[in-house]
Amino acid sequence: MRNRTWIEINIKKIRRNIEKIKRFTGKKILASVKCNLYGMGVEEVAKEIDDIVDFYGVACLDEAMELKNLNIKKPILIMGSLYPKEVKECILNDIRITLCNDEVLNEIVKVCKKYQKRAIVHIKVDTGMGRIGLREKEFLPFMEKVYKFGGIEIEGIFSHFANAENRDKSYSYYQLALFDKFLKSIENKIKIPLKHIANSAGILNIPESYKNFDMVRIGLLLLGVYPARYLSKIIKFECAISCFTRVSFIKEVEKGVPLSYGLTFTTKRKTKVATCCIGYGDGLRRALSNKYFLKWKNEKLRIIGNICMDQTLIDATGKNVKVGDVIKVFGNDYGIEKMAEIVKTCPQEILCGFGSKRINKIYVK
Repeated sequence: MRNRTWIEINIKKIRRNIEKIKRFTGKKILASVKCNLYGMGVEEVAKEIDDIVDFYGVACLDEAMELKNLNIKKPILIMGSLYPKEVKECILNDIRITLCNDEVLNEIVKVCKKYQKRAIVHIKVDTGMGRIGLREKEFLPFMEKVYKFGGIEIEGIFSHFANAENRDKSYSYYQLALFDKFLKSIENKIKIPLKHIANSAGILNIPESYKNFDMVRIGLLLLGVYPARYLSKIIKFECAISCFTRVSFIKEVEKGVPLSYGLTFTTKRKTKVATCCIGYGDGLRRALSNKYFLKWKNEKLRIIGNICMDQTLIDATGKNVKVGDVIKVFGNDYGIEKMAEIVKTCPQEILCGFGSKRINKIYVK
C-alpha cells in the first residue's frame, strides 16, 4: 500500500507549530484532535505532543476513550453534546463534559451522588453558531441550577465562532461581545478558570479572541494548514503533511480523444497521459477534475478528465514521466487550502477525505 499512495506526517513540524502558537498567544493550548485528527492519525500524533499541549478536544465519548486508552495524561474535553447514558463513563474516567442542557445536568447529579464523584464541566454558550449551547435567555436560570448542586466543578466556559476566517469580521466581533456579556453576567458569582472561544481562524484573524481569555483551540494549525489562504500572511506555519502517489500507466493519444467518465475532457493535441494511483476514494475530490494539478519533480501537471474512485489522469506531454514515478498531491508549497477554494468548501473537509484507510500514513519523527 505504501508504494501506491501515502501521506507523510512530520511530528517535529507539528510540535514546532504548537510551540509557535504558544509563543504567539501566550495561552493554554487545546489540541482539537477530533475525527482521528482530521484523518491524519490521532493515535500516532497525540502521544508525541502530550508534553506540550494542555488539553485535548474531541467530538464524542468514543474519541475520548480512544485517547484514554493511549494513556494520555492531559485533560480531555468532549466538545459535543453528550447523551445522558454517556455521562457515567465520562465522570468515572475524569473526562470533561460540555454542559448545556437539562438532560445531561440531571444525569450528572444522579451519577455524582451515586458514585460520590465530582463532574468536571465546560459550559457551552451559543453566541451565534446555532448548533449547541445555552442561549442568552436560558443562561442564568440554567447556571442557577448548576450552582445549586455542589458536585459539579465548572472548569471552563466556551463558545465557537461561525466564520472567524472571513475578511469581514463583523459577525465574529458580534459573537465576542455576546460572549463577554455571558461572562459579565456571572463574574460576581463564580470564578471560572478557563474561558475560551478562539479556534485556529480566531487566533489568526481575531486577536481579541485569545488576548482576553485563557485558552485557544487548534486543529488545522497543528498540521500547518490555514483556515483560509490569505491568513498565511499573519504567521508562517510549517505544513506537516505531504501526500504522494505513483504513476501506474502511460499512453500517448491523438488529438480529439475523450478521456475518463463523463467525457468532460477531449485532447486538443497529441497528448501523453499518465494514470496516477489516487482517486476520490482516497480523498482527491472529484470536483477538482480539470481544475487542479499534481506535481512531478516540482513541475505542475494538469488533471485531465474526471477523477475516478481509484485513478486520476494527468497531462504529461513533453515530460519524461515514467511508470513508478512519484507524484506529489499536496504539501508545504501548495495544496489543501487551494483545493478547498476550488471545491468551495473548508480545508477541514478536504483533510478528512484524505483520512481514507487506503492511504498509508507514515510518521516522520
